[in-house]
Amino acid sequence: MSFMVREYLEPDLEAILRISESVYGTRMGSYSLVSNLQESSMLKKYVVTNEQDHVIGYGLVKEQHNSPHLILKVEIIFQPEQEAVEMLFSKIIADIEIIGPYAIQARTIHDQIQSLQLYEKYGFHEDHRMMHAYLPLINKDLAPFTNTKDKLSSKEIVLSTLAEEMVSDANYFEKLQALHHLTWDDYPRESLLPPTTPNDYMLTHEDNIPEAYFIATMGHLYIGHSHLMRIPSDPLNLIQGLTATRKEFRGEGIATALKVKGIEYAQKMGYAGIYTSNRNTNGPMDTVNRKLGWRPTYSEVRLERSLLKRIDEDGY
Repeated sequence: MSFMVREYLEPDLEAILRISESVYGTRMGSYSLVSNLQESSMLKKYVVTNEQDHVIGYGLVKEQHNSPHLILKVEIIFQPEQEAVEMLFSKIIADIEIIGPYAIQARTIHDQIQSLQLYEKYGFHEDHRMMHAYLPLINKDLAPFTNTKDKLSSKEIVLSTLAEEMVSDANYFEKLQALHHLTWDDYPRESLLPPTTPNDYMLTHEDNIPEAYFIATMGHLYIGHSHLMRIPSDPLNLIQGLTATRKEFRGEGIATALKVKGIEYAQKMGYAGIYTSNRNTNGPMDTVNRKLGWRPTYSEVRLERSLLKRIDEDGY
């Protein structure tokens, strides 16, 4: 059978969406670059067709970052025809080498074995994995954690909600913002990218639920927070947002207590479950999630390939 790699045409959209959906459609927390298809940052768009001119795969190259160095992101998804896949990879890698970025990022799902092997063949290596998990709430027993809140109370740590703080404290947002900025650097970042400055996107996200945004306080100080978010496409479930604690208060069980409050809220409101994710390098959060009953569903393998030597010791 013969195959052809050609540039994407508008009539190919339906086929690309179908192929993308076959990989990402049932995996909450991950998304396809197809959603960025019409953006100017999408530099290359290819499809692979068979003898009947049916689209059986696609490859996208997107500008992910352009400062301080150009970093591209690649997405290649295909049906299992080895010859066609090799053609697509070769074409995209050739284009990338002409563009000359500092590095390339890619990702695939853990069970896409052929894809992982091909990325490795073309010089990509695994940076980390994003571990996705789901907590079913039917018959979820929180009895083992009933004394969690009392332990914190004995240390004068109180659990509140954003809804309560909005009413009782005129400075609630400045205090929440200060906590968020203070813990910003504790979140794992992409190894190829320079440190980013804090932003408040997650604090003001339209899917936040003030009654499900839990804050640990000691006196007037905010020392930890954890919140749940709505999923517009899945109203039966919630997804975990940020969870962070000030360094000097870690090891006190604050993150666990905040997440227990979130589970209690979701149960009370009749939700079916809660999605969450964390990097495989984030051992403490993985421990908390497993302790509370989150079950692994899939992992997304994050890959990268550096093309240019780093300019200085930090690479930026």
